Amino acid sequence: MDRTYYIAGIIREDDGSGYSVYFPDVPNVCAGGTTIQEAISHATEGLGVALLDLAEQNREIPAPSALEDVQKAVQSIRREDGLPYPDDALYQYIPAPSLDRVPVRVNVTIPRALLWEIDSKARLAGMTRSGFLTAAAMAYEA
Repeated sequence: MDRTYYIAGIIREDDGSGYSVYFPDVPNVCAGGTTIQEAISHATEGLGVALLDLAEQNREIPAPSALEDVQKAVQSIRREDGLPYPDDALYQYIPAPSLDRVPVRVNVTIPRALLWEIDSKARLAGMTRSGFLTAAAMAYEA
């Protein structure tokens, strides 16, 4: 399965507040950070949330644009907002999450004590074992 990437425009703000991130292709992504690394991490998370939200609403997932088109769109957004467009604007490819949400049955081996703990925590969270493990995997940051 091929991976899809969207181009994020990352702009260092003149006021020293950090970096703002723009995804002209995807509506409702708001991301930024005090460092480039933090901005990219937040951009990745924001892109994932926005695309999954579109998928859950059965709305069309926009296709990624070419770099030149993203650059022009970010420049236009900054101009419309009355903000400068710096010469050192950074553009980064950000991987989109897989939107394939078809459940697949798997067989895993887990120590009995850990399985009991998983089931206990799932019950406390009002979730199934599968839902709990899926949520834990989605929340995990390497």
